[in-house]
Amino acid sequence: MPNHSRTDVFADILGKNSLMRTWYIRLTQSLLLKNQIINREIKSCSKRKHNKVQHVLYPGFGLGQLLNIFARQENCFNVLAIDKNPKMVSQSAAYFQSRNQHNIYCKTQNILEFNEDEIFDMCVCVNLLNYIEDDRKALQNMFNALKHPGMLLIFNSSQFASEQDTALTQVYHDHKFRNGYSVDQIKNLLKAIGFSKVKTRYVYGRPGVLSWKLTTYWPTKMIEYSPFAYAFLPFYTLFCLPLVMVLNLLDIAFLHQTGKCILVRAFKS
Repeated sequence: MPNHSRTDVFADILGKNSLMRTWYIRLTQSLLLKNQIINREIKSCSKRKHNKVQHVLYPGFGLGQLLNIFARQENCFNVLAIDKNPKMVSQSAAYFQSRNQHNIYCKTQNILEFNEDEIFDMCVCVNLLNYIEDDRKALQNMFNALKHPGMLLIFNSSQFASEQDTALTQVYHDHKFRNGYSVDQIKNLLKAIGFSKVKTRYVYGRPGVLSWKLTTYWPTKMIEYSPFAYAFLPFYTLFCLPLVMVLNLLDIAFLHQTGKCILVRAFKS
């Protein structure tokens, strides 16, 4: 993953060029397993509610590419997306405003300071918890913000992720307090906070890790080796796309005994 300065430059490019941001969103949605997993879960939630509008809290949304999942289902979701980085917030807000998306509201705020009770039907937490020292307080604030009933969807690295796998899920550049959770750790933590039922599954098994290497790790290494790799990447992407699609389908379809990441659904009844 690029260092902080490169990420800021990339964020500026996306912020100043809506066409570039649109291309980035569509590309990541097509290629990245993480985005496809979250997309699948959110679509499942909308079907269970029979097209009833759901109010969603999305803390730590980063570059905002996953917000497009909700934007495409404007009649199903109203989203409050919060992040403590004002630049990320202003750029995403401007982008969705330019596209007349009125169901996405972006706000500068830290989840540790979020204090709202029983407003949201769902909360989405993606690759955030490792970068919060007081993860219990963050999760407690999410729990408090959920209605009865409500659901928290978590995507996070697992205990099987190592320091070498940091770029697998990293989107933040704050200090990292943990590499990931075991299934028992996250279950016990969520039940202690008050969630009545917690469902977990491992994702990013062997097919998913290979997909990540093809779509993220090796392209990043090529760019670090030479900036001329940017010219080669479109051809590389077209060549890898069929294999990546198959690998992503395999990772989603099968249950894994272990995996670099975990997907969690916790219910507040």
